[in-house]
Amino acid sequence: MALVASLFLAYRLGRLAITGHDQLAVTNAWWVWDIERTLRLPDEELFQQWALQWPDLLRAANWYYVGVHFPLTAAFLIWGWLRRPPEEYRYARRLLSLLTGLALIVHVVMPLAPPRMLSSLGFLDTMAVFGPSAYGDSSATIANQFAAMPSLHVGWALLIAIVVVQTAHSRWRWIVVFHPLLTVMVVVATANHYWVDAIAAALLLLVAIVVVPQPYGPSFLSRWLAAWRNRSSARPIAGVDAGAGVEGSSSARRTGGLDGAGFDRAGFDGAGTDGGGIDGGDQGADYQPVRGSVTSGRELSSASSGSAVSSSSGDCPPRPRPPAE
Repeated sequence: MALVASLFLAYRLGRLAITGHDQLAVTNAWWVWDIERTLRLPDEELFQQWALQWPDLLRAANWYYVGVHFPLTAAFLIWGWLRRPPEEYRYARRLLSLLTGLALIVHVVMPLAPPRMLSSLGFLDTMAVFGPSAYGDSSATIANQFAAMPSLHVGWALLIAIVVVQTAHSRWRWIVVFHPLLTVMVVVATANHYWVDAIAAALLLLVAIVVVPQPYGPSFLSRWLAAWRNRSSARPIAGVDAGAGVEGSSSARRTGGLDGAGFDRAGFDGAGTDGGGIDGGDQGADYQPVRGSVTSGRELSSASSGSAVSSSSGDCPPRPRPPAE
């Protein structure tokens, strides 16, 4: 309950911070309306006109908007404190606190008039017409009517659904998914919010989920940063190891004999050591190839054609140097 009271106080302070910015809130409302039309989002006014076919349904929507938001959120926190492990309760509490804090910042930075204040577009203030109203009598001095962006009604409802589905184990937990869906329909039909208000609330909740530590582990952000650091620190080591491996294998091929398929063939190209290669033409007249060496018989033909050389007698003996002239 202390958390709910703190959030209520922060909400009250946010309302005081935007006092006197009524014209800015209306200007922002027209800007949001134009953005939605550019994005080709559904028309909120047409949706409300469709819902006006059932006045009793809109009256029920008003009751849902006024009477479910705070009580259900308080019941959710009490359920978490009494029935869930402490780790899961702290997770839900941190999510709620961060989401509300981010939303209040947006409320102050961008005051936004709700659609019901744009009567020139055909919107109807259903709470004033059918009742009950969240902004009448004493509520008018508490509620912030220019805090349409983002919709905390949608944000809190979506948070409750996600936490319950994530932490509870009953098969009935999926029923809670209808709460955010119904809330989105209610806030739009009653002309209290735009579609983008619900989208903004979902995005802020996504930020909170990424940042807040999970009930039994670090946050997604911490995991991603740790994985990125591990990859960054592993790259230089992997490069050194790979270089060493290539150098070692190359050296082994050069010094390990002729039984490797990729050995150094410089000796056959005239650039080898120990007296030059086969094509170098520096053998003397008395030079005779040694049986079993790479210059004898079929091996010489294979070597000159660039094919792999193998010796049937094991390691090849060294080639004798030509006599000095």
